[in-house]
Amino acid sequence: MTAPLFVLGATGQIGDRLGRRLAGAGRPALLLARRIPQAPGGFEWREADLGERVAFPPLPPVGIATVPLWLLPPHLEALQAAGLRRLVAFSTTSIFGKATTRSAVERRQIDAVLAAEAALQGASIGVTLLRPALIYGAGRDAGVTAAARFIARFGCYPLWGPAAGLRQPVHADDLAAAALAAADRPDLAGQAFNLGGGEMLGYREMIGRIFDALGRRRRLVPVPGLPWLAAAYGRFGGPATLTADAVRRMSHDLAFDDGAAGRAFGYAPRRFLASGVNDLVFPPAQIVNEMYS
Repeated sequence: MTAPLFVLGATGQIGDRLGRRLAGAGRPALLLARRIPQAPGGFEWREADLGERVAFPPLPPVGIATVPLWLLPPHLEALQAAGLRRLVAFSTTSIFGKATTRSAVERRQIDAVLAAEAALQGASIGVTLLRPALIYGAGRDAGVTAAARFIARFGCYPLWGPAAGLRQPVHADDLAAAALAAADRPDLAGQAFNLGGGEMLGYREMIGRIFDALGRRRRLVPVPGLPWLAAAYGRFGGPATLTADAVRRMSHDLAFDDGAAGRAFGYAPRRFLASGVNDLVFPPAQIVNEMYS
């Protein structure tokens, strides 16, 4: 039997998929999350809120962390004392794509991720970092799913400029598979891998595919002042992630070479929206309801 492991952040969009894969493989695991779900699925669960001091139970030596990376460094000593010897953790390719951002919010986030990467790489455990691109597939992301909900509600989508920046959206389940593959490879300690999806496409075409999956006619509306409108909305009540720079990146390439992951542990992600509307939100009924609300 494959060795047991633990998952920290087991109810997140990647953590949920990890649980499904572990259950399907019959692999023993200890799952940790801020709140234990009502249907624990036969696993052993423990509460762990990384915003507070955590008394970790005895842990298997190998773990996967899907939580925001900056939450981990304050708990490294406690995790090691509980038995952790090797960790697969999720970072983000945003450290490259947002490196020149003018947004103070984004700058703080990137600085926090970079500091966390440095802390983990300097720890006395074996760490493998996985850096996903644009995540979708669990209905919780602020990119693909947010665009789908906008399209379902308004029947159109605003664009700025040519909107031809390359994207490589990656399904949460493919990231879960990658994490499990990396966890079983102790020789990957000390390495970091970019993880994109199985298809590279321009931003405009990515949005067009979302229209197609929803069964809607493509209505892409150019809005010349969109960066400033988005910034104003983000500042006065909208999500803090909605910034002028976020809109300008429609025309910036945010796809990164993930060939190393394929060579190292057989990473082979699916094409974008390979399962149609079922890949846009979980459960699919949520977005269908919004289309007719």
